[in-house]
Amino acid sequence: MEAAFFSLRFDNTTENITENNILHNKTNGIFIVDFRVYYRYGFEFSLYGYFMPVWTLLNIVLYTTMIFVFVKCNLTSKTHLCLIALAISDSIAPICPSFFWFYFFTVKEEFRYVPFEWCRAFHYLTEIIPSLFTYTSFFLTLVLAIQRYTVIAFPFKVGKLCSLKIMHICIILCFVGSISIRAIHFFHYSYVKQIIQRNENKNTTEEICAFGDPEWLDIKFSKYAAILQTTHTIIVNVIPCTILIIIECLMLRAVHKSSISRKRMVRSSTGLSKLQKNEKRLTYTTIAITGVLLLYKIPTICIQIIDILRSMFGIQLLTNYYDLWTTNVVLNIFYWMCTPSNFLITCYLSGEFRKGLKGLFRRSKNRVHIQNFSSLSSDTASSHM
Repeated sequence: MEAAFFSLRFDNTTENITENNILHNKTNGIFIVDFRVYYRYGFEFSLYGYFMPVWTLLNIVLYTTMIFVFVKCNLTSKTHLCLIALAISDSIAPICPSFFWFYFFTVKEEFRYVPFEWCRAFHYLTEIIPSLFTYTSFFLTLVLAIQRYTVIAFPFKVGKLCSLKIMHICIILCFVGSISIRAIHFFHYSYVKQIIQRNENKNTTEEICAFGDPEWLDIKFSKYAAILQTTHTIIVNVIPCTILIIIECLMLRAVHKSSISRKRMVRSSTGLSKLQKNEKRLTYTTIAITGVLLLYKIPTICIQIIDILRSMFGIQLLTNYYDLWTTNVVLNIFYWMCTPSNFLITCYLSGEFRKGLKGLFRRSKNRVHIQNFSSLSSDTASSHM
């Protein structure tokens, strides 16, 4: 839910309440979301209500298996530590929104308003909590890329530059940084009870959730939201993505140089050592994971820039901004579909991981050899990775 801001609209376009089906009280700053407005094509309800809960369960199973294999086979190098933190973050992130979507779109078959008693839960479960973990995953991927580049480019200094203590601190800072960035969103709105008439029965009313301007805000919410989104886009997306692209290119260049130098060194020998092969596979794993993340991040940044240009500078690049929200839904689904890719990439590129995974389905007498092999390679590699 990277760009969940698009599910709510706080600007002058919402004043046309007859076309947008959004109730707007200019005095109190009240906004009520009609799901049918933002999920205009209908398939969004099926994706969120049916597909996402199933995919979330699959995600949890895959990453639980991944962590179990790492721990069982003693794959505890610094790179594996980052992969474990990524697995935890990516497993937790979709749980809360999937619970909400499944309950509302599948169980209750509610496709319009959020009941007032679910107002705060809707805000927390679909916007804040998933973003905390998606941001953490993004920052962890950045740390992973920097660590792997350090291993390749500065192999003799990696022990000091990326020690185990430093890696633990970086992982903790990723979580703390994500919480700090999203903390203000816990106080983003005031929750107002709005009473409307039911469509099916005009004689009955319904209490639904309305979002009002927070009491502590002295400026217009539209201005505050535009400033917040601009700052968020630059600090959380543009700058880290730029760094990630640069590191990705540097890693590819370093891998190419390393391959050329190693070919010269082993031209007369039997080939690369087992440790060198493991390092190379871990580097390719990092490059693949980073590349998949950028496939999601770059279009998301483009969407946010288009919206910032409209909200802050009045530059209209699109005639129908509802298509932007639909694109955002597709990108969100694409992101959740890509989260298990870390498991698949690791399984494909890491021979140790594949052996450990196969060992889970073998009899106990055959597991001893796998565990000993993994422990040996991990012990020799941990000082370098």
